[in-house]
Amino acid sequence: MRLTHTHVEYIRKLLASGATSRAGLAIGKLHPADIAEIFGSLTRSESATLVSVLFKQKKVGDVLAELPEGILQDVLETLNDQRIASILEALDSSEALQFLATIPEDRHEAILALLPPPQRSAIERLLIYPEDSAGYCMTTSFMSVDVSMTAREAVDTIRRQSEDVEAPLYVYVLEEAGRLAGVIPLRRMVTCPQDTPVRDLMLTDPFTVNENTDREVAASVARRYNLMAVPVVNDSHRLVGVIPGDSLFDVMEKEATEDMYRMAGLSEADRVFTPVRIAFRQRFPWVWINLFTASVAAFVVSRFEGVISNMAIIAAFMPLVAGMGGNAGNQSLIVITRGMALGELEFSSGLRAVLKEAALGTMLGLVAGMVAGCIALVYPGVEKAHLLGLVVLMAMVANMGLAGVLGAAIPLMLRAIGRDPALGSNILLTAFTDSVGYLLLLGLGMLIIL
Repeated sequence: MRLTHTHVEYIRKLLASGATSRAGLAIGKLHPADIAEIFGSLTRSESATLVSVLFKQKKVGDVLAELPEGILQDVLETLNDQRIASILEALDSSEALQFLATIPEDRHEAILALLPPPQRSAIERLLIYPEDSAGYCMTTSFMSVDVSMTAREAVDTIRRQSEDVEAPLYVYVLEEAGRLAGVIPLRRMVTCPQDTPVRDLMLTDPFTVNENTDREVAASVARRYNLMAVPVVNDSHRLVGVIPGDSLFDVMEKEATEDMYRMAGLSEADRVFTPVRIAFRQRFPWVWINLFTASVAAFVVSRFEGVISNMAIIAAFMPLVAGMGGNAGNQSLIVITRGMALGELEFSSGLRAVLKEAALGTMLGLVAGMVAGCIALVYPGVEKAHLLGLVVLMAMVANMGLAGVLGAAIPLMLRAIGRDPALGSNILLTAFTDSVGYLLLLGLGMLIIL
């Protein structure tokens, strides 16, 4: 059943009037993702009522897992520790950890104390890992068999294992002390002759990541080798967990969001529902940086007051030259940052990438500069229009070529000094292309026209 606006309004009226039984019937056939969408249009009290309905239907964990972090945090704030513990109890340890991360730390101990000891221990084991590590993202629920088994024994073993396994596509083969010996695609195991030894079925030397490896590396391994789950091992090569496909997709989304935010100088915590005072505090430092870079551009323009006063029309082309340079630079910046994130630059040197972007920026600048130069030629009432067209052409070519160099070089230099390649790179690039674009246009105008 598809969710419609009419359906949402109907459910909201039922919740507002306290008709929880009818509301339960109304959402009974909806997918958890559709139910989660309803929360965006509810008041705080209506959200609390809907959570109560979901508790009765035993859907609350599945639905809340679909909520954006900001709304999830608001919903969990309305629940007491016992209710939150009951939600976590129905979740896998890795999913429970994600829920716990949205709750203030001073409540963690009390909530964990309400969980069954096995699940509490599983969550606490994950809490020892850094938030950006593979260990933090993994689940400890997976299918495993012993290397000495036959296929029949292995199938019997995985039947006895939990139905809530997060990575059901693979069976992991363990040897002495739980060390990972190989992996078997589930389909291969259930379709082979039942007396086949597991040792003959398994793929040896599987792709793995260490528990302390950055989560982005784990996602890169999955993407490169087309894996739907990545096994996580410790320093002794003992299998400690598995990062399932949905968690890998989440990691990819988070890393892409993080890169996009950092290019614009934003914190990842700055979301649609972030309170104004917090968002202000996170964004304000970059306002100072923007003010400084804009002041540099203004200073450059102030040095050429004579050029502007003697040929005011040249000022009309200033935003054109600077804007085209910024656009070309941003395109190079995005291509290089993405290439670094996907590991594409491992197949090519950084210098080659810089030279390619420089050549491309110059060629684009030549085409755009010729068009802008022609506009200057036919501009009515302009003296020395041919010289103005030449200046615009030269400034455009030089600025867009330089923008290509900077768009490629800035993230590479940031990585070389151990910083995030996306951190504020868009702001730095714009500062250069604006200042240099003005300098080129006005400087060439002073030398050639005046």
